Amino acid sequence: MMTANPPEDEPYLRADDYQWTVKAFEMVERGDLQGEVVSHEGVVRSRVWGHCPRCGDLVDDRQTHTALTNLMGGTRGLRSPGPGEAGSGNESEWFFPVDISCACDHAHPGAPPDASGCGVSFRVEFAVTDDGAEQ
Repeated sequence: MMTANPPEDEPYLRADDYQWTVKAFEMVERGDLQGEVVSHEGVVRSRVWGHCPRCGDLVDDRQTHTALTNLMGGTRGLRSPGPGEAGSGNESEWFFPVDISCACDHAHPGAPPDASGCGVSFRVEFAVTDDGAEQ
């Protein structure tokens, strides 16, 4: 696996310090970390790809953020965010937070046997794109 900054035996470190979120946002601004959040018929999914802000290994994270309920009737339309939720304010564009944990396949020294990645977790936000299929 190729990386931008090959991990040189970076030790495993379980960390969710805000510094990794700050570094991830800087990487988004530079284009080293990219992502998309798409809403399709009320189901929100995300994909974030690029390099881990700590170890530099490749990240390709895909998540579905909407739990589906009441599939036997009713509608599933995406509701607008409420006060204090991501995206409140400008209803024509809202941002969705995505929490990521490095899941690279590099064996970091000191990692627990069942762990993957370097141990870092961070948050990024991307504008939600409506794919136009909502009714």
